[in-house]
Parts: sequence; structure tokens; C-alpha cells
Amino acid sequence: MKIDRERRLNNYAAPGKMNVPEVQRGARALFEQELNQHRDENSRLKMQELLEEMDGIQKRLKSNLTINDLMLYKKLLRNFLQEATNQAYALKQERGRNRRGRTLLITIKTIDKEMEHLIDDFMNHAQEPVDILQTLDKIRGMLVDLMI
Repeated sequence: MKIDRERRLNNYAAPGKMNVPEVQRGARALFEQELNQHRDENSRLKMQELLEEMDGIQKRLKSNLTINDLMLYKKLLRNFLQEATNQAYALKQERGRNRRGRTLLITIKTIDKEMEHLIDDFMNHAQEPVDILQTLDKIRGMLVDLMI
């Protein structure tokens, strides 16, 4: 049995609803594109806000290096990485494969390793404050790379 999708079903319309406009094909695709675009924009804005918050904490760390600020920085870093991986997963679902490939995972592992090393060195007083701030700058550079 062949189904004719173009055939009008005027006989089955409800009374008073005869002039209902048809939904065009492709409207779903346009909606999905717009939805994905808004999701990408929201994700990028959230990542930008987290990065700005991290910059504020980094400025505080330049004047007074405390474990509380380092732990807050680490928490914001985790939130940023979570958002970046969610964004990469959404891209993977949308396109069928991750456009960044393995680079995203390697970068996140590197950032995690750097942050853990930084906190360990701070707790053991193994690094000078200048070295810690340089490591924070290096981590920020990797985060900006993730946003691109």
C-alpha cells in the first residue's frame, strides 16, 4: 500500500478549521538548527562567565595566595571543563562525530593534571607564588583554546 503524503485530507478536517495552514517540510530542521544555535550561544556565554570569574579569582590570588581561593578556582575550573565536555558531546550528537577529535580529551586531562599538580605544590610549599601564577596563566590559555 502506497501512502500519498501530498494528498489533502479536507474530508477529515474539523468543522470551522478548513483554512488551517499546512506545516512546511523542513520546518523541523530549521527549528533544530535554531535550537542548537541558541544552545551553543548559551554554552559559550556560560563558559565566558566562568572564565571571567576565574580571572577575578586569579587577580585575588596575585595579591593574596590562599588555599580557599585555589579551591574555588579549582571548582570553577571543573565547571568550565564540564561545560566544555557537554558542548563537545552536543556537537558529537549533532554531527555524528566530534570535530575536535581526541584533542578535547587530551586537553582536559592535561588541565586536570596541571591543577592537581598546582594544588599539591601549594600545599607542600614547593613552588613560589610567581610559579603558581604562571601555571594559572598556562591553564587559562588551555581553557581559551577549548572555547575556540
